Order: sequence, then structure tokens, then C-alpha cells
Amino acid sequence: MREDMEYISGVLDELDAIVQEASGVPMRKGRAVIDRADLLVMLDELRGSLPRELSEAESMRRECGAIVSAAHEEAARIVEEAHHRADAMIEETEPHRRALRRANEVVERAERYGEEISSGSEVYRDRVMGQLENWFQDSLVSVGESRQELSGAPVQRPQPQSVSQPVPADTHEENGSEQHWRASSA
Repeated sequence: MREDMEYISGVLDELDAIVQEASGVPMRKGRAVIDRADLLVMLDELRGSLPRELSEAESMRRECGAIVSAAHEEAARIVEEAHHRADAMIEETEPHRRALRRANEVVERAERYGEEISSGSEVYRDRVMGQLENWFQDSLVSVGESRQELSGAPVQRPQPQSVSQPVPADTHEENGSEQHWRASSA
């Protein structure tokens, strides 16, 4: 090994001498012209004289890198498998089952509440639409009566229809008026 190192040191000294003795390139500071063939011969000699241990060390370094990489992959696989097993085990626990039951109850209550709100809104919508329909009908009757009055024709007012109580005939005489005006919000 010592002899190899002395030989390598000698080859490196020769390379150094070739570079030092090379002629400079005009107008290019730090540049030199070197005989390519001489330099390549010296590099081949240098490569050939490198101790075998260096190439063995390089292959060992590559093997170590492959082993470490494989170990990282195996560790990641083990961790992933542990996560899957833990997730599967959680589903078998009583707290998890209770949480699922509780969640299902909450969802069912929310759905029932939503249905109640929906049906309540339908009732409200029907009531509002009925009130609007009555209001528009009253407004149309009022507009028709106003047109008749403006044209000078006698107004024929229909008798108000009360489902619960009929209006007695003598109430008109107490008021002293024969008009049956219905209040409208128009």
C-alpha cells in the first residue's frame, strides 16, 4: 500500500510539473496549453495505480446507501401498517361505537327537525299565499266598484259572505248606512 501511495504521489508530481511548464495563452491570464496525449497517459497511469481498496470502499459506500434506503422504505411500510392496524382496532372499541351511535342520533334528529321546518314552511307559504289571494280579490272588487262609481253607474255590491255568522238585517239600520264596505290594506 505504501508503495502504491509513493507511486501515486510521483504521478501527481509529474502532472503538476506538466501544468507548471505549460506555455501560457497570450492575452488569457491563467490559461495554458498542455499536450493532451501526455496528460491522458498520466491520468491513465494514475487511475491504474490507485489502490484496490479505494474501489472496494466505493462499492461498500454504494451498498451502505442501498441498505439505508431499503431500511427507510421498510420503516415507512411498518409505520403505514401500524396506522392501518390502529385504525382497524379503533373501530372495535366501545368509545368508537358509542360515538357512531351518538352521531347517528344527531343526524336523525337533524333530519326530523329539517322535515318539521319544511312542513311548517309549506303551511306558512300556503297561509301567506291565501292572504295575498284574498287581498288581491278584495282589491279587484274595490277597483271595479270605483270604476262603476266614476262612470256614474249604480254600484251593485255583493253581500259579504260570512261562514261563521250571517249579518242580521237590522244592523244596517242602526248604522244608518246601506253601504257594505270591506276594509282592504290597499
